[in-house]
Amino acid sequence: MPLEITKSIKKINVISREAFEQTYYYPQKPVVIKGLFENQAAGQKWDLEYFKNTMGDVEVGIFDASLERIDRSYKKPHYTLSFRDYLEEIEKGPTKKRLFLFNAIKFNKALLNDFEFPTICGGFIKSLPFMFFGGDQSVTRIHQDMDMSCVFLSQFTGKKRVVLFDPKYSELLYRFPFNVHTGVNIMDPDYEKYPGLEYVKGEEVTLEYGETLFMPSGWWHHIEYQGSGFSMSMRCLSPKKRDWIKGGWNVVVNTNVDEIMLKILGDHWFNYKTKLAQKRATNLLKEISTKDTRSKKSLPA
Repeated sequence: MPLEITKSIKKINVISREAFEQTYYYPQKPVVIKGLFENQAAGQKWDLEYFKNTMGDVEVGIFDASLERIDRSYKKPHYTLSFRDYLEEIEKGPTKKRLFLFNAIKFNKALLNDFEFPTICGGFIKSLPFMFFGGDQSVTRIHQDMDMSCVFLSQFTGKKRVVLFDPKYSELLYRFPFNVHTGVNIMDPDYEKYPGLEYVKGEEVTLEYGETLFMPSGWWHHIEYQGSGFSMSMRCLSPKKRDWIKGGWNVVVNTNVDEIMLKILGDHWFNYKTKLAQKRATNLLKEISTKDTRSKKSLPA
């Protein structure tokens, strides 16, 4: 039985800052905005061929899903390739290789002249516009962004299926302590191992050329590439200061403690985290049961 996932994320045209902040930013509600880059140079000339011609010799770090482990965060690439070789490879067909959190501007400052940050809200972290490249059928497994920023994800080439989950479901998604991942496979959920998934609801959307997905702070996201392509993310601070604190704690403390303990204890540490995630979900399920929640797939307020 698949997870309950609805196509409830709206697609809207560019709106005023006041309307965006009141309807989506402050309530922390996901939405897709059309045309943010339509009249900018980036939207008109950025494609795979453009990057092959202008940055093809740059060495880039590749993340290969076939080599990933569920107990590891996305911190270090598995190996490097020239940007040109990688782009030519993803154009050939399905692949599990992705270019993740790529700061292309570090190698080509001229890219800054091709786009402007949106004016529909403030608080953008302008030093961190990241790019994400992948081939057809490559998948970014479900996770939260560790810095807990809000993200504007803009699609330039290809399409992506993006599935989002409200952070209120974190315990029922069996989040590992000390990082922002889970062992759950949302494409093939194991309800016997993860019974809390019966109470989880997701929202999905297909992100196409010229569209920008606003992902609020802490929202879980699973991404599937439909055709080879790329997107760029722009990060802005959450309207909630507790998210700033949580994000800073994740970056400075949690992920580093996690890496150290993995090196020291190896699988024993991973087994401990798995058991703790299971315990937290079980306790929440007991709380739901105690409150006599008759309807499945709902949570206490």
